[in-house]
Amino acid sequence: MCILLYDERVSSYHRMQEIDVLLDDKPELSIEMVELDNRNRQAHAELEAFSKHRVFAYKHPLVVQRKQYDEMLSELYELKRTDPAALINEITNVTQNIRRIQSNINKKKFKSDEERQSWKQNLSRAETRKKVLEEVISK
Repeated sequence: MCILLYDERVSSYHRMQEIDVLLDDKPELSIEMVELDNRNRQAHAELEAFSKHRVFAYKHPLVVQRKQYDEMLSELYELKRTDPAALINEITNVTQNIRRIQSNINKKKFKSDEERQSWKQNLSRAETRKKVLEEVISK
């Protein structure tokens, strides 16, 4: 995880340098510059926290995502061990959720941009859960 965070810092720094040169001609890049700077600061805070305490601060999206992935993995391995039928039901539910959310997004059934973003986040979580399920099944 530390290597990923370090790589994130380096790539965001290089992109910020590229944007800095173009900023006078394209002011719309300022939003991307701010987002990259925020991610860079979060990655730095994560690396600093890990260096000092050997524990991540869970502020950077990569670290948060990895933590959620690991928690899902342990939960689903436990489910596989204790109740394999429930695991099969979980696979069905996740697959149906992905189809339903994709359909709602594609058919533009959302009422606001916030609702659309929420659906996209739900879709991302469901797809991550499906990847975890595939890993659990394959082992």
